[in-house]
Amino acid sequence: MRDVTKTKPSHSRSTNTNKQPVVAKQTWPSTFDGAQLAEEVKASGVSTDVKARLTVEIIEYEASHGQCTQTFSKKIRRQIRPATA
Repeated sequence: MRDVTKTKPSHSRSTNTNKQPVVAKQTWPSTFDGAQLAEEVKASGVSTDVKARLTVEIIEYEASHGQCTQTFSKKIRRQIRPATA
């Protein structure tokens, strides 16, 4: 009798050459302008959650556009500015 539950030999399971290497997730902006903007966010008085969200937004913007534009920088600075009464 032949065991039909195994479809491949046991030695073929461990050799999977199609796996991609694990890439470390970026945690800080890579350009000078992005890092400078992230430092401003870090030094601001907003909550930790907002700081993390804005830093991720800067990283994602750099990934899609290559660098931080003046318009994007103004948008981020507007969000970290203290609310006026």
